[in-house]
Amino acid sequence: SHLLMHRLLHFWFQSGSPAGTDLPTFGGLPYNRSSLHASRSGSEDRQEDLLERIQLNHRKFEDDVAWRWIPPEGRVTSCLIALHGMGQDGSGLARHLQHLTKRGVALLIPDGPYRHEVRERDTIREGHSWYIYTGDQERFLTSMQKSEKDLLALVETVLGTEGIEGASTILLGFSQGGYMAGFIACRHPERFASCIISSARLKHEFLEDELTSGELPAVLLLHDENDPLTRPEPVRESFRILSEAGADVELEWHSDGHRLGDGSIESIECWLESKGLLR
Repeated sequence: SHLLMHRLLHFWFQSGSPAGTDLPTFGGLPYNRSSLHASRSGSEDRQEDLLERIQLNHRKFEDDVAWRWIPPEGRVTSCLIALHGMGQDGSGLARHLQHLTKRGVALLIPDGPYRHEVRERDTIREGHSWYIYTGDQERFLTSMQKSEKDLLALVETVLGTEGIEGASTILLGFSQGGYMAGFIACRHPERFASCIISSARLKHEFLEDELTSGELPAVLLLHDENDPLTRPEPVRESFRILSEAGADVELEWHSDGHRLGDGSIESIECWLESKGLLR
């Protein structure tokens, strides 16, 4: 905050540093500005001048993010890419979906690229997310587009190597992953012919062009009408919007709550079978 910065600068100027000493420079680091220098006028003027001249800088940061590939037993019939919810990772989805490999489904299950602490009652663990949401819609969209670029690169590399076409590729997302799945699949129906959105709505505000293009994936919406975290009305609205856009869309209700439980997975299997995507 502004007050905190004032206090930090006051400490710098009053803590015994030699008169006129500059703040550290960053010329040797990959910052897009070279340095910050203190004003050499009176103490108060120096602080105010420096506050006005502080520059916000950015640097690149790379990380290694896990992903899981589970090949099918026998011939590949389809590939299901599954995106977890906020604060989770792909391990839970791998456990819940691995039985599909017996029916010819290859599973690609990545972790979200954003890491953060998840504080629970008795422990602190590391979780992953697909985007950062603060209410700022422009930054929200940018965050989703960055994850979209990352995921598409992974999918093209893996499925290109395996020779799996878009017609037999399903993008599934749960909760936050459901927002992500609907966003990406509607923008890239040539790669994801089918999309499953579980415990989430379609972020249609970011898809105005796609929803009028006439080219959309087949979509299955899964939801519990008594979901304690996400209301059913926005999901019904997503169904209406997709239907009016000409999409092949179905809405299935379950009683799993806000999770990918037995009812959800049974609906997923039935839907995939109806699309000829199971062996």
